[in-house]
Amino acid sequence: MTSVFLSLADLANAVVAPNGTVSTSQFLDSCRQVLPVIDKLGTGMMIVRSDIGGNINRLATAQARDPARYADLFRIPLDEVARGEECGTHSETNALLWLKRAMHFIAELLQCLHDDGSMTLAAAASKAYAATLERHHSWFTSTAFTLALKIVPSREAFLDQLAPPGGSNVLMPQMSAFLEAFRPVLGAIAGFLESHGLDFDARNVCG
Repeated sequence: MTSVFLSLADLANAVVAPNGTVSTSQFLDSCRQVLPVIDKLGTGMMIVRSDIGGNINRLATAQARDPARYADLFRIPLDEVARGEECGTHSETNALLWLKRAMHFIAELLQCLHDDGSMTLAAAASKAYAATLERHHSWFTSTAFTLALKIVPSREAFLDQLAPPGGSNVLMPQMSAFLEAFRPVLGAIAGFLESHGLDFDARNVCG
């Protein structure tokens, strides 16, 4: 019996090539497959889902301009930097940055649930938010987000929706397999952005 996390683990394992190249298609496909997981977090998380979906689409549009060249994910922001167009909230660089941040939030939330069998979903979401997105949000956004975190479903309801029929015992091992495969992907993207000075807040970048 398999859950969504097993297919996600397979996708994540194929994102980074042995030479370190990050596949645009594989990364975006992995992020798309996370969307049904976010759906099960309830209506309060629709802002996260919408943000992720928009950033996936922006990067997919960039890739479609030159599929061969932009098979390498990092080529998209590198070319944008060369054109002097990386600044601002609508840049492809910003899309990659915020997609990475949102995926980090989801990964942290799942890790909290995996590591502590007694932690509520609301507590896991709050802990993950504090560790990932909160520092990048304005006071207004942070306040709204914190309120949204309080209306997520129960831990049991969330996990029951993710488990395969009659297969609740396989959910956590498969979730762990996904997290083990996906964290190096997020690490590679974070390392690239940091090494190129692109881990910025759009509201502050370029003056």
